[in-house]
Amino acid sequence: LMMYHVDYKSGRMPKEVSPIAYLSIFLTPASLPNWKWGVTVGQAYTYLENNFYCTDKNRLAIEGIKIWGIALLYLVFNDVIRYGLVNLFEFYGIEVYNARITKMVSHYVDGGEVVTSSVLATTVLDQIRWMMLWGGSVHFKTGIWRVCGYKMDPYFNKPWMSTNLVTFWTRFTFHYREFLVRCFYYPVFFKFFKNNIILRISLATFAAVTVGNLVWGHMTEGMFYNGMYYRNFAGVLKTWPYFILLTLGITVTELYLFWRKPTRKVWTLDRYWVTDFIAMYCTVQFYCIIHVFAKPSSGATLTDCAKLFLIGFGIHID
Repeated sequence: LMMYHVDYKSGRMPKEVSPIAYLSIFLTPASLPNWKWGVTVGQAYTYLENNFYCTDKNRLAIEGIKIWGIALLYLVFNDVIRYGLVNLFEFYGIEVYNARITKMVSHYVDGGEVVTSSVLATTVLDQIRWMMLWGGSVHFKTGIWRVCGYKMDPYFNKPWMSTNLVTFWTRFTFHYREFLVRCFYYPVFFKFFKNNIILRISLATFAAVTVGNLVWGHMTEGMFYNGMYYRNFAGVLKTWPYFILLTLGITVTELYLFWRKPTRKVWTLDRYWVTDFIAMYCTVQFYCIIHVFAKPSSGATLTDCAKLFLIGFGIHID
């Protein structure tokens, strides 16, 4: 309904398309299985209209089958890769708690010692585990759309090649990001603080990454799976530092890129290639480590999560 409003107000959608006909986009074979996973893939009427048979239909179908192959690999080999990485890290003496952030938090809350290497490795491995599970589902859906003739953008587009948070947010969960941009970022960006670029970008990013992401991304999922109870609402709301930190990181990066335009193409094989690798690692690691706040275990306080977060930077507070 929110995307219907955006498309309708843009004037690019025919007036005769009713809300019921519009909502049928989200009841296609590409959306029904695991409906809560990647529901934004369709991106509604205008996106689909612009991408229907825009390239050769046979090529689209072949690309869809290839994406199905990737989805199958993700789903079949997820546990193999996860346990392989867990065993590799533990072979070198780094405890990763079965690649689960919640287990690491529980261990810390129970009085166990957690070192910096464990925080960094566990948060990264947990996100790899999640991305393979999620990628298996959304790549399957993207494949269906392509077989049906729609040039659907991939949900993940090599996010590990991102050298800053803005690029990462573009490559990571692409369709969900576009939903947040269309429904939250643009309405705020084009309405408020038109003469102050700092406040304009900051407020628009806050609306999308904090408000939209928290309420329509995490709150709905938490309440759907765990029940419409206040304790579940409060449990999701307790993860607010994750959204604030992500918002601050993206906002600072946006402003930096606005004032300092890049003059070099990243991943160029020159003497600065090492800096690209460092920037990539820092970007991915930052996104992973803030999930300490997004996935707290039962009994963990905000202080516990904050201490674990700081341990990831080598700062130990008793």
